[in-house]
Amino acid sequence: MKRLLLLGLLLVTTPVFAINTSILRRGERIGVLRMNGQFDVAAERTVANAIESALPRALRDRGFDAFDAKSTYDDVRRGDGPNAAFYVEVVGAHARDREAVGVGVGAENVYANIGVVVSRVAAEVRLYDGKTLELLDRFELSKKSTAVVPTAVGIGGRFFWASLALPFVQYGQYRNAAHDVARQAAEAIARTAAP
Repeated sequence: MKRLLLLGLLLVTTPVFAINTSILRRGERIGVLRMNGQFDVAAERTVANAIESALPRALRDRGFDAFDAKSTYDDVRRGDGPNAAFYVEVVGAHARDREAVGVGVGAENVYANIGVVVSRVAAEVRLYDGKTLELLDRFELSKKSTAVVPTAVGIGGRFFWASLALPFVQYGQYRNAAHDVARQAAEAIARTAAP
């Protein structure tokens, strides 16, 4: 009876001690992969590039040895990428904005349009095991940003008028929101790490 009890105790406790409660530890090498996709919208390309460039720094700030892998998931799967304990991939970066309110202001021959622009950035971030490429976790992240910005300027006179849209202002807003998404991703990954 004692042997049966001992055997039962071994069978129950061994799997419990074999469970690894921490997926990764601080200081481990994490490669940030490049996105595979082609982008039809320039704003989404801007967001993807901003997240990919900000994420290694945000991970290093949280104690990980993070780097730009300069490879895609497919490259790593074929064995062409650098070695890392873990890989992080940004998937499906999205960017949208809308001008909630716009006001045109003019004096003499100068005109400016000022608007309240609401931008939203969203991305999925995936964490993979570096050896098996098994998906360990995924995070749906987003950031909404609202700012009062100039959206167009113009000059002119009685017979001539020219106006110039300022889309780079929205791209700056996208980059700021994308950096915040990268910080959110680093925090989510750090939460899965051991204390």
